[in-house]
Amino acid sequence: MAGRPDDTQQYEALFKQQVKSANASAETPAEVQGQEFEEQSSLRLRNASEGNTRLMKPIANLDTFLQLANILTILLCGIAIALTAQRYVQQNQDHIALMRCIGATKQQILSAYLALLGMVLLIAMLIGTVVGISLGYGLLQLMLQLIPNLQIEFSAIAMLLGPLPVAMLTSAVVLLGFVMPSLLQLLNTPPIRVIRQQEKSVQSMLWMLLTGTLSLIIFSVILTENLLLTAWVIGAIIVLCAVLYLTVWGVLKLLRNMKLNLSAYVRTPSQTALQITALALGLSLITVLAVLRTDLLDRWQQQLPEGTPNQFVYGLPPFDMPDLKAQLEQNGWKSTPLYPNVRGRLVAKNDQPFAEELVKSSNTLRRELNLTQSNRYPQDNVIVSGDAVLKQVGTVSVEANTAEELGIKIGDKLSFSLPEGILEAKVVNLRTVEWESFSPNFFFIFAPNTMDANAGSYLGSFYVPEVDKGKLVSVIQQFSNTVFIDVSLILEEIKRIVNVLVQIVTILAVLVSISGFLVLMACLNLLMDERKREVALLRSFGSSKQKLKTMMSLEIGFIGLFAGIVSCLFAEVI
Repeated sequence: MAGRPDDTQQYEALFKQQVKSANASAETPAEVQGQEFEEQSSLRLRNASEGNTRLMKPIANLDTFLQLANILTILLCGIAIALTAQRYVQQNQDHIALMRCIGATKQQILSAYLALLGMVLLIAMLIGTVVGISLGYGLLQLMLQLIPNLQIEFSAIAMLLGPLPVAMLTSAVVLLGFVMPSLLQLLNTPPIRVIRQQEKSVQSMLWMLLTGTLSLIIFSVILTENLLLTAWVIGAIIVLCAVLYLTVWGVLKLLRNMKLNLSAYVRTPSQTALQITALALGLSLITVLAVLRTDLLDRWQQQLPEGTPNQFVYGLPPFDMPDLKAQLEQNGWKSTPLYPNVRGRLVAKNDQPFAEELVKSSNTLRRELNLTQSNRYPQDNVIVSGDAVLKQVGTVSVEANTAEELGIKIGDKLSFSLPEGILEAKVVNLRTVEWESFSPNFFFIFAPNTMDANAGSYLGSFYVPEVDKGKLVSVIQQFSNTVFIDVSLILEEIKRIVNVLVQIVTILAVLVSISGFLVLMACLNLLMDERKREVALLRSFGSSKQKLKTMMSLEIGFIGLFAGIVSCLFAEVI
């Protein structure tokens, strides 16, 4: 909250009144109350998401990372479930065929397996609830240690009533989506399988991929706020999986006629391609998350490079400006230019006042703005259209988003209400502004000599090393009419938030890695089951253990190498 003293006092009185009137507060949303108060004064109320972007960007990045981690974790778990279900089908098809021979109907078998599946789901939910509450409590204790002033209490009831139903719904949707195709394949086992083995059905695995993708989409739509991110990730994974499957299938087709120890895999290219695709997808998702974690941490560390301004000077009288510049140069403190600052309000465009509805909705029009004039733009400003240099008196540069909001174009004439009267200026360029920087930034920058520089004051920012804090005291005392704002505490808070986020991201990466390990184990178990009967048959024909061991090593090595190479390419594309 920021504004003039009389406005802040007015808000304090309003706040106390709202606290006393609980019923009125309950009936009127906080957003509506804040909007009504903003319309009555020049005070601007901001929530956490609208606050200092430098403070909120790490949290916003973490939110995106969490949503992506959710999608990848669910997908990894789904792959593990699908592979395990396929293995279960292969192990129980003979049993189902025998039951069909003695008269068991599909409905009876389905009821039995649904009951078993429900029992498994219930046990998984109970275990997941205990583990989830334990992890939630552990994360909370970690945050309390890193942020001692955080006022949060652990509540198991709130967790049970909040995240638990969502977790149960997620587990049920994912389990059914990835298991039901295998279960239906199991039900369709013909009785003749008792005396004759049949070729594995690729169609059931394709159905598994379709239903699994559908369950993932349902989960993402329910839980993910960023639907664009969800659509992009799922779409990319579907397209890449299709391309990967076709590529692997084509390579195996080419190798079919080659007499290698890999012939067992080459003989069934469709089945092998699906297995390699699943394994490569699991490995690539782990790689993607690891790369994103590293990139995220690097970006957070770059949020506060060495020398980030930690002092702001505001309200510097024009006659003190040369002396302050001399002090900054004498002490060797890195600083931004000192900009003249005049308070003014935008009132008209092309001699036409702005519409009343636009004035109410636009914070730029509702309040006074800091206006400046200079032939040098702040460092992070980039001209996107128009003349790069403010050549003529009476011209102005406008921030691009503000221009879009207010319908301002190059060549428009803007009118500003200043203490000394109306100032008119022609728009000559639009520019982007890096609001996250700890440097002065402006919506409107005029050409030099357009305004009376002595009518206002100067503002700027500079960096004071920790060892020079003692010198800063004497500088502040020398310029007693100027406001110095120390933002070093804010910078320390940002660093502390980043440290907390690093710990959270690390824990999430470990959990996702565990999911990836489950995928790897499920895939290896499926591969081993398929080779046990073949190895037993080869042993009966006199093959030595060493030869079989070499053959198995080559097969697993082929699968692993192929999946590893593909996963690296896959992760790079994602």
